[in-house]
Amino acid sequence: MKIQTLCALALSGILAGCGSSSNGTTSGPDVPPKPSAKNSKIVTQGFEVRVYNRLAEHDTQNPEYNRDTPYQGTEEVTYQNIVFGLDTQTMSVTTASWLDIPHSFSLLTKAYALSPVPFQTEENIVSINITSASDFSQAYPSGSNLNTLFSVTYTDTLNKYYSYKNEIKTFFTVEEYVQYGQANGGLNAGFTRNLVLNTGPDYPVNMTFYIEIELDNGKTFYLETQEVAFKHTDN
Repeated sequence: MKIQTLCALALSGILAGCGSSSNGTTSGPDVPPKPSAKNSKIVTQGFEVRVYNRLAEHDTQNPEYNRDTPYQGTEEVTYQNIVFGLDTQTMSVTTASWLDIPHSFSLLTKAYALSPVPFQTEENIVSINITSASDFSQAYPSGSNLNTLFSVTYTDTLNKYYSYKNEIKTFFTVEEYVQYGQANGGLNAGFTRNLVLNTGPDYPVNMTFYIEIELDNGKTFYLETQEVAFKHTDN
């Protein structure tokens, strides 16, 4: 009986020793090291502008002015029925941690507008200027700044682009949108935004618009829309 007891004690001691470290603490299962952390950012490479037919509204009291099919330049349209899609061309950059030697950074694949992550780009928009080589009206001859004639009806950034007046949603003009950004820490370049005209030309005319965008990193981009054939409408 004594021999059996001694054997049991010896076996329990061996098992206890297997589950303990040299300092007497109990060791857990082997845990693989955590991968080194990486910081990703989206940088702006440029912009592109395209003209779309306006999607039919389900709620005419609260219009959203969404894009439908691409506008065909041969079609005559009213200013209310087109949307200017202004999209950001971006590149994803991953900066590795100090553990990743010898490379300090790597470039990933190019991502265009509507990229789901991250939500913000590195750059902010400092200014937007819209002009045309054609006369828009007597008040806006060729070369005039047309920022007050365009409204921002959508942007995928956190920047505000509308307000409520008498419980009616009112979109900022491009001029108001830029002013809001200047007063509130900048307009993130984001990935996509929609612009629409809030008034039409004084007469039927074929017009091309020019958009100049300046970023806070000093880069400036110059865009040109396709020609739009406007019907005359009573504004």
